[in-house]
Amino acid sequence: MDTLKGIEKLAQKAREERTPVFGVAEKVLLQICSESKQTVGFMVFNLFAGLSAAAASIILLLAINTWTYLSNPMMEFLAPLQEAPLW
Repeated sequence: MDTLKGIEKLAQKAREERTPVFGVAEKVLLQICSESKQTVGFMVFNLFAGLSAAAASIILLLAINTWTYLSNPMMEFLAPLQEAPLW
């Protein structure tokens, strides 16, 4: 019972404690203002993304064309006859 009474006393003291009052608004505003000053122009990133997308689409078109050429069994069958006339 001594342990239970000790816990009850601690709970009563915890109920009597006042919650500390503190504000974080100043810190948040300071962080927002410091982040807005460090903005970098996105024009370079947009240009790089556009060039990368154009290069990727060209490579994709070439890869699809090559894949269809290589995966066609008739092309492999007729490969020796491409230079010779059929009649």
